[in-house]
Amino acid sequence: AKPTYGNVTINEDRPVTNRRKDIAEKLKSDQITQIQPQKLTLNLRAGEPQKFSLKFKRAEDYPIDLYYLMDLSDSMTQDLQNVKNLGTDLAREMQDLTSDLKLGFGSFLEKLVMPFVMTTPKKLENPCAPLSCAPPFSYRNVLSLTSNGQEFTDAVSRQKTSGNLDSPEGGFDAIMQAVVCKDIGWRNATRLLVFSTDAAFHFAGDGKLAGLVLPNDGKCYLEKNMYTKSAYFDYPTISQLADTLSEHNIQTIFAVNETVYPLYKELSDLIPKSAVGTLSGKSSNVIKLIIDAYNSLSSEVILENSKLPDGVSISFVSRCKNGVTGTGDNGRKCSNISIGDEINFDVTITTKGCPSKGKSETLHIKPLSYNEEVAVVLNYMCECECHKDAIPNSPECHSGNGTLECGICRWDYALLLLFLECVKCLMQQTGGAQSCPKECYFFSLRKVKKIEDLPPLTNEEFSRCKEQDNNDCFIHFSYATNATGAYMVMVDTPECTSGPELIPIVGGVIGGTVLIGLALLLIWKLLMIIHDRREFAKFEKEKMNAKWDTTQNPIYRSAVTTVVNPKYEGK
Repeated sequence: AKPTYGNVTINEDRPVTNRRKDIAEKLKSDQITQIQPQKLTLNLRAGEPQKFSLKFKRAEDYPIDLYYLMDLSDSMTQDLQNVKNLGTDLAREMQDLTSDLKLGFGSFLEKLVMPFVMTTPKKLENPCAPLSCAPPFSYRNVLSLTSNGQEFTDAVSRQKTSGNLDSPEGGFDAIMQAVVCKDIGWRNATRLLVFSTDAAFHFAGDGKLAGLVLPNDGKCYLEKNMYTKSAYFDYPTISQLADTLSEHNIQTIFAVNETVYPLYKELSDLIPKSAVGTLSGKSSNVIKLIIDAYNSLSSEVILENSKLPDGVSISFVSRCKNGVTGTGDNGRKCSNISIGDEINFDVTITTKGCPSKGKSETLHIKPLSYNEEVAVVLNYMCECECHKDAIPNSPECHSGNGTLECGICRWDYALLLLFLECVKCLMQQTGGAQSCPKECYFFSLRKVKKIEDLPPLTNEEFSRCKEQDNNDCFIHFSYATNATGAYMVMVDTPECTSGPELIPIVGGVIGGTVLIGLALLLIWKLLMIIHDRREFAKFEKEKMNAKWDTTQNPIYRSAVTTVVNPKYEGK
């Protein structure tokens, strides 16, 4: 039969979207295509690479969702004033990028437990006393995503700062809730989260200071737009935050004070598709910071794939602008991509074997922080094409006792269990009478005297076996199969070994144990006698060397006192 090779089939192939934002037609985000094709099927044969190409093009006028998450501690009072005008100003400045912009606003402070917030009734009402400020809180969704810039301005204008005890803030709690909660209103669009603060951050482990030992579970706990589990869970870990942002295709922009910029730069290095910008005094440059960060994030395209099945490998070659080509890790990405630029990636997938014989698996490839992805269905070709034409119970396989596949017989498993029972029967058979089952006589049997006379192990035509008979003896034989039956070479004398004598073994073990015990007891007794004699001799020696002093104790005083009357004259 002719060999069959693997191949690639394209199942969905919508072309990338070509349009301009100044035309009348407005498309929804799910009508825009930026990566092509969308689904492929790969038939993989072990060791044979399959290659396909992906095309990516940044669509013009793609919708943008921007959620502004702000630290409302008392030190951010002046920054809050500049953010109030962010809605209308940002929409005006970003009109060259998109005509479909939605803005949202959230604020955060700290967990409502000691030692992060003073929990006395008066401090919970006004933590800035004698000055006036709002009660403390953990995270509040002030405004879900909206296209109404004036609504954004009005909502931010109603906000007031608050106060807490320590310098780091609970911003990680706020990011987690803003990402996972559906109340925010994230669309199938470019998703940006702007995180604005002038302080450092708490992360997993810091909650133990307040007795919070339960790890953050990454779920939404918003009630009436307020986070309700701040005093129940610890802060999220950095890796948990990075994974959650990536999973929800959200790009993060850290707009921070100059004093904490180095800290957030290190944090940004751990979170894919994130950027850091320095806020000037009172956040007056926040719009420029957001636009610059957005352009920086959007100009780089990075492909990522889901977990690979066992034995499957993948490689990328990028073909970027101006003829730039990348391989290895650089083969997954292209930089300096502008709106309307078209780039290509060559993807090669190889399997070493059949990780999931009889099953298909699906691999997903997507641009990082984009909502679109490519589904790649992997089918494993583990058998030859001629197996499809197999003839079960073929008369060519000894009267229908096997399946004819690719020109040879594959023997039925039941029959194989039967060139084991026959071996035992044929070994015990004497004379010419056919006392074994009739199926046993399609064997071509030859007997030899010794195991060494069997076909050598290097002979790939024969398989060597050892089978135990009813007398607990072993029969050694080799066999080979062909289209007409089976050929067997058998040692005519079974290998029998006498079993061990149990009584002497058990008696020896018991006797040895008793002797060892007695020996140990005698050794202990001997050591104790030697020790006692040494101690007694030492006592006798000290007794002989002792000197007893009979001198009166110098501090002794008699209990009898004699007093003489000075007037007494002896009369």
